[in-house]
Amino acid sequence: MKKIILICCGYLLFIATTCTKDSDTQHHHIKFYNASDSDIYIDAIKSLGYLDSTLSRVQNVMTPGWNLMVQAHSANNDALVSRDSYEYYFNNTYDTLIVFVFNSDTLALYGWDYVKMHYMIAQRYDLSLGDLQKLNWELQFPPSYEMRDISMWPPYGTYDATGHRVDTIQSAR
Repeated sequence: MKKIILICCGYLLFIATTCTKDSDTQHHHIKFYNASDSDIYIDAIKSLGYLDSTLSRVQNVMTPGWNLMVQAHSANNDALVSRDSYEYYFNNTYDTLIVFVFNSDTLALYGWDYVKMHYMIAQRYDLSLGDLQKLNWELQFPPSYEMRDISMWPPYGTYDATGHRVDTIQSAR
C-alpha cells in the first residue's frame, strides 16, 4: 500500500513540475483565433537574425495527434506551445518567432509536400517579443486591426473579416 502511495505521489509531482502554465512574466502558450470561414493549421519556428521564411524547418502540420488545427470561428490555446517560455527564447537565443498559417482546404487539395514546396501559405507573421506583449499573447487570422503594424506577409488588408482574399483590382477603382 505504501508503495502505491509513493508511486502516486511521485507521478503527481512529475506532472506538476512538467506543466507549462503561463504567468505575467513567463508565457508558454500563444492563443490563436481563427475568424475566417475555413479551418486553418498553424505552426511556428524560432529564428535569429536572418528571417528563415522558408518552410524547410516546418513539419507536416496535419500530422495526427498534433494540435495545430484551429477550426473556423474558434480559438486554440494549445497550438502554439513552447516547453520553455517564449520570453526565455527571446532573451537567450532567438529574436523572431515566425508563425505560418495554412488553409485546410489548400492542404486537402494539394497535400503537405506540394504546399511546402510551393510556399502556399495563407499568412506569415514575423513576431518580436514586443509584438507578442503588445498583442497580449493572442494572434488572429485574418490579422486583426491590432496586428496591422506587425511584420506579415501578405500585408495587412489582404483578407476581409472572413478570411477571403480582397480583390485588389476592384478595390483600387
